[in-house]
Amino acid sequence: MTKFDDQVKKQLDAVVGESYEPPKRWRATLLKWLAAAVLAVATSAAIVGILHTHVMQAQTAPPKAKASKAVPVTIVPVQK
Repeated sequence: MTKFDDQVKKQLDAVVGESYEPPKRWRATLLKWLAAAVLAVATSAAIVGILHTHVMQAQTAPPKAKASKAVPVTIVPVQK
């Protein structure tokens, strides 16, 4: 810190005190909490909607056709 900063800090401490905390506005805090709650509900509703759509599509989709043709596999022994 510079000499000027030290002087300003001393003067502020003399006027305000060492532990100044500005008053909190309860309306702003309440609005922030309310907005966060609305956003959380909207996000969870969107997630549930998306999952419901995908589950319903998976349940109503026709079963996939199994491969009717057998695939030949040749096993080659390892030579030492």
